Amino acid sequence: MGLDSGANSLQSSIIGNTLGRNRVTQALCATSIVATDIGYAMISKLVKSTSASSTASRIDRIIMDSRNRSESNKVPNEQKTAVVTGANSGIGFETAKALGRAGYHTILACRNTEHGKKAVERLEQLTGLSSQFEFVALDLASLESVCSFIEHFKKRDCALDILVNNAGVACPYGQTIDGIEMQFGTNHVGHFALTLGLLDSLKRAADGARIVIVSSMAAYMVARISYDGIEQKEKFFSMRNYALSKLANMTFAKALAARLHGSGVSVNAVNPGAVATNLSRHGASHRYQQAILSAMFLDPPTGAICSIYAALSPDLDGVSGVFYSRCLPMDMHPMALDTAEQGKLWTYTEKLIAK
Repeated sequence: MGLDSGANSLQSSIIGNTLGRNRVTQALCATSIVATDIGYAMISKLVKSTSASSTASRIDRIIMDSRNRSESNKVPNEQKTAVVTGANSGIGFETAKALGRAGYHTILACRNTEHGKKAVERLEQLTGLSSQFEFVALDLASLESVCSFIEHFKKRDCALDILVNNAGVACPYGQTIDGIEMQFGTNHVGHFALTLGLLDSLKRAADGARIVIVSSMAAYMVARISYDGIEQKEKFFSMRNYALSKLANMTFAKALAARLHGSGVSVNAVNPGAVATNLSRHGASHRYQQAILSAMFLDPPTGAICSIYAALSPDLDGVSGVFYSRCLPMDMHPMALDTAEQGKLWTYTEKLIAK
């Protein structure tokens, strides 16, 4: 058994034996899952130098497979469009780079204009590709900004072939511009509104479109979505609320996949693993803490492999409603599979947006 499948099997066993039983076992489940991701990251770093399949070569192979498939597609990659949220750094940046190299005109949908434009310049320098990358402003913590982005894209009058919902925050208590708890509002509600607003463009893709939703094994830290925990400030706990938003991501992916069955649009969720990105900036502000995280966690290119795989690999043609970790199918959270829970989250999110 390889390292990837071994880590997934271990986490599946942990989930099956501890998830949702009581608070003690729930805490044990969460701790063990996080420890597995961190342990995987550290071991993979140790074996990386002796591995025949390095991060760069794995990404190159996925890109090559995508380009080879492009020759038989109705529309070649060079005439296709992709959108990656939060693409100015970390996993999103690496995902955008891979999509651009695969031939897609790639839109970096980011909140910070300065950082977004600099990311485009850096991508052009790293890839040697000019006019392949584009910045368009998107603040997922503002539904007005989400609507503006959707309107901007629709004016292009073109299909959207790949949407990667990557952006995320892990932060102390705060609220979006629309008064929603910041982590849930940004990680789930903003992406929910964005995705539904772009569905018509996704359905226009001649070769079928893909939606990739970046979730996390953190979703297993909670037994179910607690709506009181989202709405009531006194019940806020940063790590738990982050887990709620990630479970919402996973549940939304499964629900949307069912609703889009037969439409030509596939939806899959991914776990990037324990990755050293800007996501940890609120919890590890000191440079020494950041250095420790960088030593223990995966680097962004390695963390982005699963997103790149889900977005580009021919292996996933026609595959929808699956959760991937380390580029392998992984057991979804039981609540994400529950159609009643899917409907409850969908209705709840629509009400938040309507307000």
